[in-house]
Amino acid sequence: MTQKRKIPIDSDKTRAQQERDKELAETGAAPEEVFQESPEAADVVAESEAERVLPQDIRLLAERCEAAEKRAEEEHENLLRAVADFDNYRRRVRAELEQARQFGIEDFIIRLLPVLDNFERAIKTAEEMNDFDALHGGVVLILRQLRDVLEKEGVRPIETEGQQFDPTKHEAVMRVETDEYPDNAIIEEFQKGYMLGDKVIKPSMVKVARHPEE
Repeated sequence: MTQKRKIPIDSDKTRAQQERDKELAETGAAPEEVFQESPEAADVVAESEAERVLPQDIRLLAERCEAAEKRAEEEHENLLRAVADFDNYRRRVRAELEQARQFGIEDFIIRLLPVLDNFERAIKTAEEMNDFDALHGGVVLILRQLRDVLEKEGVRPIETEGQQFDPTKHEAVMRVETDEYPDNAIIEEFQKGYMLGDKVIKPSMVKVARHPEE
């Protein structure tokens, strides 16, 4: 009877193989022999690994891109809406300013019309009565009335009597060499000037004294 020979088994190698198989099973990695034996099989395993890991990152990136595009569209719409609102506001302000200007002119004209009526009545009365004194008295009253209307609007005459010449308020239409007045003093006013608030709207036309040169 032939006796069977027992083949010794490397217990250390078997234990190492078992541990390796356990590790591969837990990680899901492809065995090294697959890459060594078949490149095509290795590509398939690599693709499967990429499909298992990358889709989550790709999905997150896609969601972020979509959110960024949505925010950009919302910001663009907000910008267009703001531009349209500002354009409407500018037109509304321009219309309100024009309306206020028209109302201001209308109010001033309404207060000025009685002055015009008094002028017409004074001239008519003087013609009917042929009285120059009556016409003169009426004109003086109308002039006072007109000055009151202008003063309420902030218009006041520029003082020239006893004043020194000021180029910002006065216009020298004549200079006279004389020692009777201080140098650069206003001697005579030819035409009255006016200010609106602090702004000169019409300079006074004056005669100015100048000392003779030695």
